[in-house]
Amino acid sequence: MAGFNPNQALEALSRRLVEVWASQPEDAEAWIDGLRGATRQEKLCEALHRHGLSEVLGRLALLRGGAPSRPPAADREPEAAWYLQWPHIRNRCRELAETARKRQKLEEETSERRRLEAELQKSQQESRELGNRLAAAEAQARSAQSESATLKAQRKKLATRAAAAESAVTEMRQELQMAQDEHGKCQERCEELVARWEAEAAEHAATKERLSQTESDAAERRVEVERPQEESRGFQERCQQAEAARSVLSESNKVELQLENARLQERCEQFQQQLAKAEAERSAMLGQMQVLWSETGMNKERIRELERHLQNAKKSHHRTSGHNPLSEASCEEATDGQQPDLAEQLGYSFVDDDGTSSSVLSCSSWFSVKLDSMEPHCFMVDAIFKTRSYGTDFFLMGRDLKKGSQVVAGDDASILEVAKTPEICEASEVVELQAGDAVLRVTPDHLVQVSPKGDTEESLYLEAGKLKVGDLVMLDSGEPVALSSVVIRPIICQVLKIVFEPYLPVAVFSRPTCILSLGHKKKRPIRRGGRIREGAGPSDDSMDGGVSVPITAGEYMD
Repeated sequence: MAGFNPNQALEALSRRLVEVWASQPEDAEAWIDGLRGATRQEKLCEALHRHGLSEVLGRLALLRGGAPSRPPAADREPEAAWYLQWPHIRNRCRELAETARKRQKLEEETSERRRLEAELQKSQQESRELGNRLAAAEAQARSAQSESATLKAQRKKLATRAAAAESAVTEMRQELQMAQDEHGKCQERCEELVARWEAEAAEHAATKERLSQTESDAAERRVEVERPQEESRGFQERCQQAEAARSVLSESNKVELQLENARLQERCEQFQQQLAKAEAERSAMLGQMQVLWSETGMNKERIRELERHLQNAKKSHHRTSGHNPLSEASCEEATDGQQPDLAEQLGYSFVDDDGTSSSVLSCSSWFSVKLDSMEPHCFMVDAIFKTRSYGTDFFLMGRDLKKGSQVVAGDDASILEVAKTPEICEASEVVELQAGDAVLRVTPDHLVQVSPKGDTEESLYLEAGKLKVGDLVMLDSGEPVALSSVVIRPIICQVLKIVFEPYLPVAVFSRPTCILSLGHKKKRPIRRGGRIREGAGPSDDSMDGGVSVPITAGEYMD
């Protein structure tokens, strides 16, 4: 049986066992009951042994010449006993059972090995997938770490910039506070000087009133002196003695009146001296007030500049930190509105960049002029230049320019810088040019830009003294306009030597004639100074001819 196919043997054995059980159910049941405590191998051995017995019985029937049917029981017992007496049969059955067990075990091990190999392949596949996922995760982790390092570096940079901006803002606030303190001190000094000036003005008015009263008293005394003289001439005809006595009396009265007149004249001279002294003090105070006004304007300009720097620093800080700076626009506008413009205090007018302003200066036309390197003494002292600061245009006279000052070129875009300190020189002739509404006064050697002739695009410049009526000159608008008037005036005046860098044409015009007008009347300010001591009138010494010194002198100006 070992040489056959095990599957066919198993099928044959199964069919045979079924036939045996069907033919002998009682024996089969007894045999199964006897094998209940046996192992599987013993059961298999017993089954093979029984199968061999049935096969032997079937072969004996065939040898006898009969059909393969079941022999009778009497014949089966000796045959079965003979079969069971062979010991090697049971051993062979055990070997077959052991072989079947080993084969089954081998098959189980083979199936287990295949299962394990399949699981190993699956595990390797999963391991490869996990390795790929791990590599992707590590790549993502490295990318995230690099991004985190970049963000940390950016955060450090932003923190450094924010700290620098905060320190700059703190410094600017300190400077602004110092400037405001200085401005407050200047305002206090101005108020104190105004109070003193007002007191001086009141005392000066009182002195003038006393002087006029003294003059009226002197006139009355003169009238009184002349009246006795007329009476004495009337009484001369009556009697010589009365006339002599009256004449003696009149002479004594004249002496007294002359003494009184001399004393009054001396007092008038004293009052005039006091008045001159008060006028001198008033002039000195006016000078001090002008200096203080200029200092106040400079301080206000510095405050506005510091505020602009502060606002720019805040905006840049908010942009870097992600805040919206639109909420600070109202505060910035309020700060700009509280400080009066220094240029307006000095008599200049601002214009907007877009040209929509309707001020006199913005509507004036400009000549494009060029400074010659050989003859630079050409600008008038009152020539007006346009300068630009923080996007705002305003105007300065030539005498106000200094080294480092910046003006706008003729193209209204380039910025020219004063290379060195302007020098004041004298000129003997002045040329007055007029083209449309534009008027310019320069020296004859001054170079003026004229319209190029032909198709050439190069700029041409001619001296102002060589220009004639009808020549086309270039205005700041870029349009050529014919000269309507060229007048050479022999006059000695001061001119400015100004050197600009770079060497480009500059737009300039002469100071226009203005119409005087008044603005809205300012309310009378509330003075916060100490209470001014009131004069008690002239002292007894002044009435006796002594010098009366006023407490204060000055004049209040609104």
